Amino acid sequence: MKILSIIGILFLLSLNSMAQQSGKIVKTIRGKVINTSTNAPISYTNIGLVGTLHGTASDSAGNFELKIPQDLVSKDIYFSAVGFTNRQFPVKSLFDKEFSVIKIEPQSYGIEDVDVAAQNMVLIRILRMASENTPYNFVQGPYNLIGIYSNEKTVGDSTIKQNAELLIYDQTGYSNPSKKDAFQSLKYSIDTEKFDGDYRFSTGTTNIDEMLEFDWVRSASSVLNPAITTKFSLKLKDEPTINGKDYWTISFKQTNPTLSGSGDFYATSFKGEITINKNDYSVLNIEGEVESTKNNRQGKVLAIGSSNGNYFKNVSYDFSVQYKEQMPAKIELNKYYTYNGDKISEKSVLEITSAKANNLTELDSRQYFTGE
Repeated sequence: MKILSIIGILFLLSLNSMAQQSGKIVKTIRGKVINTSTNAPISYTNIGLVGTLHGTASDSAGNFELKIPQDLVSKDIYFSAVGFTNRQFPVKSLFDKEFSVIKIEPQSYGIEDVDVAAQNMVLIRILRMASENTPYNFVQGPYNLIGIYSNEKTVGDSTIKQNAELLIYDQTGYSNPSKKDAFQSLKYSIDTEKFDGDYRFSTGTTNIDEMLEFDWVRSASSVLNPAITTKFSLKLKDEPTINGKDYWTISFKQTNPTLSGSGDFYATSFKGEITINKNDYSVLNIEGEVESTKNNRQGKVLAIGSSNGNYFKNVSYDFSVQYKEQMPAKIELNKYYTYNGDKISEKSVLEITSAKANNLTELDSRQYFTGE
């Protein structure tokens, strides 16, 4: 029952005012969701338009209100609550009523199953709302980010350090987050005049590409990809107040990691947590831990050919991404692996120091290593 109480609070705070931002509003439907068997109100019913993220939830008394945009009037509306069968019908059928009473039938579950299902349903909705609201919560392009990149690689008793100023150019920003858009629109260059490190190709490669991939907000990846959110085990870890704002911290885990979930082709363990603002669903930070049997030297998302023996073995790493003022503020990656018989540890940090939207420096490629 404790978990169900938490679920109730979550729904009341998070889903009662869902984003309803697509097109001109042509109708506001109002009503109440009740139990067919008892006529009792059903609190925190999940209500939405099929095939969209447009929706709301009933309040503690079962009442709801949903604004219908013009471009969604042909959709079906669904009502879903844990412990009840789902209902779905054309939303237009409610247009001629000032107040609708929606009856849904109870369905039997074991109490333990209900608790898990209820919590996952709420957390999935929160993550999807965070993804849907990205264009409104984060900076849209084009823009430049200026940052400092540092890398410290330790091999036995030897340490190699790299420090450089990094320029990022993003043509579209967070206006249309996806992996394809991030790869095509986001470019970067290293200021070699301000570079402190080794210029040889073998030691001059950087982890910058890999670090930018952890900006799941920009690429709508992993738990922020609505298509695979249900593939994660989710848990409400905390509800912190940070700088006067209320947040959810949601832990996530894949027992059998997938490439789309972890971003690592050979991952054997993948878990982390994400912190989301309760008011506008903006992401504050992301943290994760991954273990992998091996990694391709050209990227953890790539497979390794059977004849290729030149790769990283026994790989483990943790990462964190912090966001501030509608953009990433700091990305950190700590990586440990074996290569050519040596145990290697790397610490890479990318810290954004400034941003600009005018007098931009446009880039047309990514500088994958520091040599010329």
